Amino acid sequence: MKRNTLPVKERIASLGACSLFEGLPADLMCALAEMAGGRAYEPGEVLFHEGTGADGLHIIVNGQVKVCRYGPEGREHILHIFEGVEPCGEVAMFEGGTYPATAEALAPSTTLFIARRDFLELAGKRPDLLMNMLAVLSRRLRRFVEMIDDLALKEVSTRLARHLLDLSQQAGGTLELELTTSKAMLAARLGAVAETLSRTLARMQRRGIIEVDGRRVRLRNPAALRKLAEGDKL
Repeated sequence: MKRNTLPVKERIASLGACSLFEGLPADLMCALAEMAGGRAYEPGEVLFHEGTGADGLHIIVNGQVKVCRYGPEGREHILHIFEGVEPCGEVAMFEGGTYPATAEALAPSTTLFIARRDFLELAGKRPDLLMNMLAVLSRRLRRFVEMIDDLALKEVSTRLARHLLDLSQQAGGTLELELTTSKAMLAARLGAVAETLSRTLARMQRRGIIEVDGRRVRLRNPAALRKLAEGDKL
């Protein structure tokens, strides 16, 4: 990790683009920018380890960061992949305990780090900051509940179909998708093993639902994909 001194204007712009601080008044945004320190990470470098003290939160300015946990046998489960301007580690920071997962850079990444002690001092003076963050954390909680439901109750084909439809929606409804991670990484994100994911992709391709070429995926039959996402068997 290297320190990266970003100009205050760039820090304000990045914080303003983060959902966690959306709509904050200018004076509060400036105060956050003053306390935020820039950090640069190379692929494979760890932002924080599971079980270490949660001394602050990161705002992912650019790059790609995965948050994951490891089972007793070393199997990795990816909880989230951060891309663009997103907060990381804020829940643990509020709790004041330890980070519940590990965050690792998948690509050259830049973050803004806000120390817990500095943030809490500002929040004590400005409770509107906390109200803003509460709404964001509530949305995240809903997403994690949905993830647990997927892992416990749904087939790999259902999880994959939902993931592809989500990617399509995020890209404006396009039917031509470019996966930003390897298939092994995607399998870990979906709570599956790589072999099962490969078999599922192959079956979906044989049935004319999708077409796969490396990391490119074309949605050939969106209606059938939606039925899979709703729980139909493949």
